[in-house]
Amino acid sequence: MIELAIQVLSDRREGLVMELGQVITANHYALLRQRLTQDGRGAWLSMVVRGPSEQRFALEEMLGTHSRVLSFEAALCEEATAIAMTPSWPPLRVTAESSATPSTIAADIVQIERLFPELTQAFPHVYAALASLQRSVAEPSRESSLFLIGRRLGAWLHKRDHAQDALLSLGDAIRRIAVPTLRQLADIEQRGVHVHVLSSPLCEPDGRSGCKFYGGYLEGLLGAAVAGKRVRVRHLSCRSAGAAHCSLEISH
Repeated sequence: MIELAIQVLSDRREGLVMELGQVITANHYALLRQRLTQDGRGAWLSMVVRGPSEQRFALEEMLGTHSRVLSFEAALCEEATAIAMTPSWPPLRVTAESSATPSTIAADIVQIERLFPELTQAFPHVYAALASLQRSVAEPSRESSLFLIGRRLGAWLHKRDHAQDALLSLGDAIRRIAVPTLRQLADIEQRGVHVHVLSSPLCEPDGRSGCKFYGGYLEGLLGAAVAGKRVRVRHLSCRSAGAAHCSLEISH
């Protein structure tokens, strides 16, 4: 078990502790203490949380790309110097029901962290690193690991290229951000909220499906770009299962 010191900036304080508390609980962490303050930039939430070290990356990724979060910092408590916490604060546990998905529970965090720097350095030539990921993880973790590393890559790209952009509607974000960026990785067609990946290198006919990577990639890329609720991607079909192409549906 580890303890993390986390600081979040949001545009408003109403409901912030509960919404982020659900993410913390979903990743099997306990919220030990928290402090919520307000200044001219927005609402600052400082927290100390305790939970399993293997779930750290998933927790940080979900918090860092949450629709309520404008900026995010996290560090192990013994390393944290920028986040001031008061030891006398009473412990606080979040009681919201867990909403964790298999994508964040089963992913191989160690292999994702090992390969992610290679992925960012090689971008947009990502398929060699993704092939290495698929070889290095156990089969039950393969699709969830592809999803999570895709989500992290999408969030990284948003912060690199679009962090200062204004929030967009879902349709505008798909047209202006998702389509041009995804076209750096694959041949695609876009029709409204539907994106079709043509001849995906990750999904061979009668082989293993790998298009969870694209779903995670789009969620991470659009998560901080869209005004309103959290962006989600649903997988409709895959060429590995006999479809003509891999089809995704984006919603929020």
